[in-house]
Amino acid sequence: MRVSTYELFLPLINGKEEVINDRILLFNGLYGAMDILPKEDADKVKAGDFGKLPLALRERLLLRGHITCKDEETELADQKLLGRVYRTIISRSGIGPVILPTYDCNFRCPYCFEQHRLRRGQQWLDLNMSPEMIEAIFKSLKDYKERGYNVNHCTFYGGEPFLAKNIEIVRSICQRCKEMGMEMSAITNGFDLDAYIDLLAEFKFSTLQITVDGVGPVNDRMRLHKSGCGTYEKIMKNIELALKRDIKISMRVNVNSSNLHCMKDLVDDIKARGLLEYKNFYYYFKAINDDIHPENGVMEYEIIDELMAMGFTAREAMEHQSQYSTPAKGMEELMKKESYPDFNPGYCGSESGIMVVDPFGKIYACWDLVAKEETSVGYVDQETGQVIWNFDRAKWRTRTTDIMEPCLGCPYAFICRGGCAARAQAVHGSYFRECCGEFKEISDFVISRVCGADWEKNHQEELTLSLAGPVSRISEADRKIIMETRSQKEMMNILEKTGFTFKKEK
Repeated sequence: MRVSTYELFLPLINGKEEVINDRILLFNGLYGAMDILPKEDADKVKAGDFGKLPLALRERLLLRGHITCKDEETELADQKLLGRVYRTIISRSGIGPVILPTYDCNFRCPYCFEQHRLRRGQQWLDLNMSPEMIEAIFKSLKDYKERGYNVNHCTFYGGEPFLAKNIEIVRSICQRCKEMGMEMSAITNGFDLDAYIDLLAEFKFSTLQITVDGVGPVNDRMRLHKSGCGTYEKIMKNIELALKRDIKISMRVNVNSSNLHCMKDLVDDIKARGLLEYKNFYYYFKAINDDIHPENGVMEYEIIDELMAMGFTAREAMEHQSQYSTPAKGMEELMKKESYPDFNPGYCGSESGIMVVDPFGKIYACWDLVAKEETSVGYVDQETGQVIWNFDRAKWRTRTTDIMEPCLGCPYAFICRGGCAARAQAVHGSYFRECCGEFKEISDFVISRVCGADWEKNHQEELTLSLAGPVSRISEADRKIIMETRSQKEMMNILEKTGFTFKKEK
């Protein structure tokens, strides 16, 4: 009997940022089990003194996977099995189209990761998606839907997808989305949004992500219009126009050293404009990478520190910091005990069903890579309306922590999930390397505080369900089939008979 390879011992921190000294949180990164123990018992577990534990507690910790009779190799086999289940069934269930009507943009943001587009010249930028290509794209999406894939959501992207001059192209794409029953959202700079307000309301866009990087001149230096005119006031007015039409706005604030200490001014202006009175408005901060000027970079935790210095509680700061808010919400959802913990081994949609289609029909697995044709994973054939994938798509499908050697046996494997591939390329020179970044520190911060708040409120000791039970019910013969079969149906039959249930991706 031993402590699981995937075990973390974390402090509990209450809403006053005080450590709860008499309790310790045990978190198992493989099975997702979270249990709160008296400190003296947690110390016994950590030391391997299992015989000194109360019998009922020892049995509970064994059943939930915190302590185990499995050796490291057998636990590792569980990680590989869970990863394969997710890759084969859950992440293969949907296609997530991201459509670029154009590569053109009316902004020249200094930190933009698409600056390489500009070297192609304005004549190339002015080329838009043709009616024939739109027809071919939606013919291919319809084919996927008829084959049983979930094709439920389309994201507009660019360049700038909502240039005023391109409204008829966007309308044509929206109409086809509507015919397929697809929800729509967009990532836009918001400058020409006033030209699109009626269209967005007509087609019931679910969300617009709009970036604002500060108040007035601070924003205008970072969200730079190509004509040199200011952008802040027009964007903010357009945001209010959209909110009044019941369009959900997610305001992203990109943060580096030049605007880190300007965050309070923006929050104050958001409040003064009454934007927080709209239930469909949300804002968040995100540290950005600028590989051209790395000296301008900040860490994600610096944003948390700044928000707390502004008077935010730790929980409020997490809610408005993108890298902290997602795991915090996920933790709170898990603590409802309505589903098993997540065991996704892939960092984002790049390893599953995302399909980023540019104006010429070229397909990319990651929207950070658009217009870098050497990274394309396929194309939409305009004549036949078929998607033609190349070998690189298969490589993206295997960039998962159940396969990546440095991630095997890591307690954060289903949290970090290997990190961002685009950052891995910048840091290591390869998209197919791990890139852990701040995930360990972010996870520890979030878990300690979310669980600490729950302990103060409910005094529950067993916070989540555990995957240890479902995995233990899979026989050796069935494990072999799962690891070898290419049939989703065969795999599902095994999982269903063991009572292993999970939510499929939408």
